[in-house]
Amino acid sequence: MRILICASEAPLPPTNGFRLMLTALVQELRRSHEVRVLAILSPDQRADPGAEQGLRLVPRRKTSRAKDAGALLRALVTRRPLTADRLAASLRGPLRDELDSFVPDVVHVSSGRLAALGRPLSNRPAVLVALDAWHLNVDARALAAAGLRRRLLRSESDRVRRFIAAEYGRFDRVVVVSDPDRDALREIDPSLDVAVIPNGVDVDFYAPDPNTARDPNRIVFTGLMSYAPNVLAAEYLAKRILPRVRATCPEASLALVGRAPAPRVRALAELDGVTVTGEVPDIRPWLTGSSVCACPMISGTGIKNKLLEAMACGMPCVATPLALQGLRATPERELLVGRTEEELAGAIVRLLGDEELANSLGRAARAHACAEHDWEAVARAYEQVYRAACADAAGTAPILG
Repeated sequence: MRILICASEAPLPPTNGFRLMLTALVQELRRSHEVRVLAILSPDQRADPGAEQGLRLVPRRKTSRAKDAGALLRALVTRRPLTADRLAASLRGPLRDELDSFVPDVVHVSSGRLAALGRPLSNRPAVLVALDAWHLNVDARALAAAGLRRRLLRSESDRVRRFIAAEYGRFDRVVVVSDPDRDALREIDPSLDVAVIPNGVDVDFYAPDPNTARDPNRIVFTGLMSYAPNVLAAEYLAKRILPRVRATCPEASLALVGRAPAPRVRALAELDGVTVTGEVPDIRPWLTGSSVCACPMISGTGIKNKLLEAMACGMPCVATPLALQGLRATPERELLVGRTEEELAGAIVRLLGDEELANSLGRAARAHACAEHDWEAVARAYEQVYRAACADAAGTAPILG
C-alpha cells in the first residue's frame, strides 16, 4: 500500500507526544508499505540535511503580533479556529505535488487541525487521525487561564466545535485514541465514522533498568510542562496531594520533569519537597529512579503517553480515571486509581510503604504495556482503517486481516 501522511508537526526532535507517535507509526508502517510524510516543520525543530527521501518538510510560517492580531480578527469574522486554515493552506500546494508524483492509495491526515485538507482530498481515500477531541483540550486551556485569555479560549472552543462539524465528515474515517474522545466527536456530528486505536509505546526503549538506583521517597510526574492539562495536574499534585502524602511520609518528594515549564509550574519549586527539572536529556532515569509515578490528570483528552511510558518502565503508577482514557489497565492489578486528592494521596502512601505491592504493580504494568500497546499491533489497526477507507471510496467491502 502507498500511504501519504500529512502531519501538523514533523517526526523530528525535540519530542512531544504527537512527534513520538508519528515517528513510531511511520517506522512500523514502513516495514510493509511505501510511506511518504509531508509535515510542517515547527519553529523549535531543525531539518536534518541527511533526512531520508520519504520526508518532505514545509516550514511553519513566521508570526508576529500584527499577523496574530489579523488571525484573531479573521477567526472572529469567519468563525473558524485561529490556526486551522493557515496550517492547511501551507500544505495545500505541496499536497497537490505529492498526490501527483507519489499517487498514494490512501492519505492519512493528522491532526484534526489539518481537517481543512479534506476538501482537496474529496475524491481520494482519506483518513483523519484527529487523535483526540480537540475542543475538549481548548476547554482545558480555558480552565487554566483567567481574564481576557479565558474568554478568548472559550470563544475558540466554540469555533473548534463548528470546525469539527463542518470538516471532519469529509473524511472516510476519523481515528481517535479513546472511547471518550470518540463519544465527544459524535456528540458534535453523529454521522462520523470514528475508529478508536490506542496509542503505542516503545516497550524496548522504555524497559526497566535494574542498574538504576531507586529513590525510596521520590514521586515523579512527567510531560510537556507548558501544556495546560499538565500545568493543572502539576499544581494539583504539588499543592493538594503532596502535602497529604508528606503528613504520613515526611520524606516524600516530588519531581516535575519535562521541558518548557510554564511560570506556574516553575513557581511550584518554591514548595517544600518539590523539584522542577525543566528539559532533561533522557526521561528514563527519572522514571526508573523514582518509587511512584503519579498521573493525576483533571482535564484534557487523549491517551497519556507519560503513563504508558511509566508502565513500560515497570513503574508502579497512581492515576485519576481521566488519565486512563484509551487504556484498558485494571485498577489494583496494573496500577492504582484515585478520584479525589484523598484517594490519590492514600494510593501514593500505600506504594511508598509497601515495596511488595509496588513491585507487583510495576511488573503487571509492564506486561500490560507490552501486550496491549505494542507498535506492531497499533500499525495493524491503522492498516484496517486504511483498507476500510479505500473500500468506501471504491464502493466495495473492506478486506480484513
